[in-house]
Amino acid sequence: MLKKNLFCLIVILISILGCKKEEKKTVDSVIKIKKNKTTSDAYAFEIKPGQSLYELMIKSKLTNMQVAKYTYELGQYVDVSTIQPGDSLIIVRAAQKDDSLAIIYKPDVITAHILNINGEQYKYERKTLPVEKRMRFLTGTVKNNLNNSLLSLGLEQGVKQVVNNALESEISFQTDARNGDFFYVLIEDRYFKGVKLPRSRVIYTAYSGKRTNFHEAFRFIDSDESSAYNGMYTPEGKTLLQNAVRAPLNSLHVTSPFGYRLHPIYGRRIHHNGIDYRGSRGTPVYAVSSGKVISAGRNGGYGNEVRIQHSNMTSQYAHLNKIYVRRGQRVTKGTKIGVVGSTGNSTGPHLHFGLKQRGRWINPKRLKMVGALKLKGERKKLYDKQVEKIRDMLHEQLTPYAIPLIMS
Repeated sequence: MLKKNLFCLIVILISILGCKKEEKKTVDSVIKIKKNKTTSDAYAFEIKPGQSLYELMIKSKLTNMQVAKYTYELGQYVDVSTIQPGDSLIIVRAAQKDDSLAIIYKPDVITAHILNINGEQYKYERKTLPVEKRMRFLTGTVKNNLNNSLLSLGLEQGVKQVVNNALESEISFQTDARNGDFFYVLIEDRYFKGVKLPRSRVIYTAYSGKRTNFHEAFRFIDSDESSAYNGMYTPEGKTLLQNAVRAPLNSLHVTSPFGYRLHPIYGRRIHHNGIDYRGSRGTPVYAVSSGKVISAGRNGGYGNEVRIQHSNMTSQYAHLNKIYVRRGQRVTKGTKIGVVGSTGNSTGPHLHFGLKQRGRWINPKRLKMVGALKLKGERKKLYDKQVEKIRDMLHEQLTPYAIPLIMS
C-alpha cells in the first residue's frame, strides 16, 4: 500500500515541479488518482490570504489531532512565518490507511518540502530544482519621494520595503531628501525556465544627495539561512534596523506562530500566546532588551520560565532546560538568561517566546530583531569578504548615469 501511495506522490511531484506557478490549477479541489484497483486521494491547495495550514489540512479529512501533529512536525523543517499566499500545499493519502500519507509544501515551483508519514514514523525530504541567479542593478533619481520612485522602477513591495528600512535608518527623508537625489539597488533574482521566481533579495542599496551625503548598505548572508544575523549592514558592519532588540536565539526558525492553532498535545484549537522557535537542547537564550527579572522558575505548563520587565513591555522565555538568572536581577540586552529545553507541556526542545504589553499578549513579530548591533569576529571577516565581492559586482554595473556611486 505504501509503495503504491508513494507512486502517486512521485507522479504528482513530477507534474507540479515541472510546471510554472501561474499554470497551477488545482485549487481547494480533490484529485482522484487510480492505479490498478487502489485509489489514493490528493488534495491540492493554493494558500489564500488569511488561510492557515490547519484549516487546509482539515479540508483533506484529517482529524484535529493528526493536523496538530503533522503541522508541528512540518514546522521543524519549514519556517512557518515564511509561508505566503500563493504557496502550495498538497496532501496525498493512502486509500485504506489513514496514517499513511505525504504532505508537500511548495513555496515556489522549484522547491518541495516533503513529509512522508507512516503511523508515528516521519521522513522528511527537500527537493530543489536548479535555478539561474541573475543580478539586477537599478538606479534612478527621486521624484516626490523615494517610495514612489522605487515602485516606478518595478520593484516588488517586499524588495522596496527592505530598501526603505535600510536607508531610513541613516537618512532623514522628511527633512533632507530632495528631488533629483540618486538611489541605487542591486537585487539577486532567481529564474526557472526563463520565469522569474518570487522572493528576490536586496544585496546592496545606496543613496546620494546634497543634504544627505552618501550612504550605502550591504547584505550579510550567514551560513545558517535562519540566522538572526542575516540582514543589511553599513560598510563597517553596523546593523541598519532602527530600534531593534536582540533576538532571543542566534537562529530564528518559527515552528508555531502567534494566534489560534491546533495544540500538538491536546489536539484542540487554543490561542498560542507567543512564538515557538526551533532550538536544540542547550542552545543559549538571550534577553531581548535591558530590564528587571520579575520571575525565574517553574510555571505550570510553561515549565522553566523567565519573565523580564522592560520599560514598555514584558518578555517571556519558556520551556527552558536551565535558568541562569534570578528574580529581582537586572539584565542588559543580550544577557544569557538560560538555555533551550523541553520542560512543562512540550513536544520537544524549543523556545516559547512571549511578549506582553499593557496586560495583554501581543504578537512578538512586531519587534525588529537582530543578532547583534554590530558584526564581530568570524562573522565580521565573512562580511568583509562579501562586501568586497559586492563592490566588484557594482563596478561591473556602473554606467555614466551612476557616476555618483563612485563616491564610495
